[in-house]
Amino acid sequence: MGCFLEKRSLVVMIAGIVAYFVYIFAYVGIDKLAHVLAKVDVMMIMLSMIFLLISILLHGLSWHILIGGEMRGVSKIISATIASLFASYIVPIGAASELVRFFIATRFIGISVATTVLSILAHRISTTLAPLIALLSLILYLRGEFVVIESATITTILAVYLVVIVFPNVLAMGLIKTRIFEKLMRRYERYLSRIIGDGASTFSEEYRRSMSRLISGPRFPLALGISLVEWFFLVTSMYAIFLALSLNKDLVIAAVSIIMIQILWWILPISFAGSIGITDLLASIAYQLLNFEPGASASIVVIYRLVSLTSLLILLYPSLKILGIYPREIRRIYRESRDMKADQAGG
Repeated sequence: MGCFLEKRSLVVMIAGIVAYFVYIFAYVGIDKLAHVLAKVDVMMIMLSMIFLLISILLHGLSWHILIGGEMRGVSKIISATIASLFASYIVPIGAASELVRFFIATRFIGISVATTVLSILAHRISTTLAPLIALLSLILYLRGEFVVIESATITTILAVYLVVIVFPNVLAMGLIKTRIFEKLMRRYERYLSRIIGDGASTFSEEYRRSMSRLISGPRFPLALGISLVEWFFLVTSMYAIFLALSLNKDLVIAAVSIIMIQILWWILPISFAGSIGITDLLASIAYQLLNFEPGASASIVVIYRLVSLTSLLILLYPSLKILGIYPREIRRIYRESRDMKADQAGG
């Protein structure tokens, strides 16, 4: 079953990459793309990479805050985040980032299963609420000046985002705390032990204690604040790409556009096949809907893909060294993540 899921996801990802190349050659035109890319300001691309590197580090820091770890452990948590983000780029299985984070946190760092699950759910809420807060703030600031998308469309997109992305994470975080989930844990303890190990019997009790500490303290507001700062650097990184391509867009308008596109990425069901190809195609189309020329739209996406992948590669080796993960173990992490997904699908 796991092999079937792996092959199916790989096929979908390859199809997405092929579709994007077809889009480039048949619709945008390779000559038009090359003409835009030929005028790229390399210094602005380097600046974009620096901002993105800061954004990635802040992403890991916000998760570290939610785990409640001490500062001396921050390097391992950020390293685990970097490894999981890289996995989401190249591993053709759904929720690759969360699965890799789970395995590294529990198997290599020694964080309990309950604390890891809670922190990942809380981090997802933090990182999905942050762009929503930023977007609403920018829309209020613009007061109707952002007319690229009609207000009804924006309202619909945000409503779907809340229902499909934000609310399920809140619901899951709360449901795991209930007695109903505890009864399910006892009923399927033997099955769950294959996924979370010997901690299945004490998972619910430990989860409730961890959640009480998280809610009663300042950790979540602090993590949300860090996520907002992370988004500032992410938007600035994308805006630097706009400047590198000589796209004269107002900073605030550009910020709204970037956040809207990211929200659309999360809404659309594309995570099951990795992020290469399909997301690039959808992002290029989304930029065109925001009144960017086809050549510029494709150029933004291609450059951002190169910048983000290069940034993660720069951080990946020192992260693996900090975690003590060696090349032979990467295959094992992937195999266990794949088997875990197969078990979930089979159950």
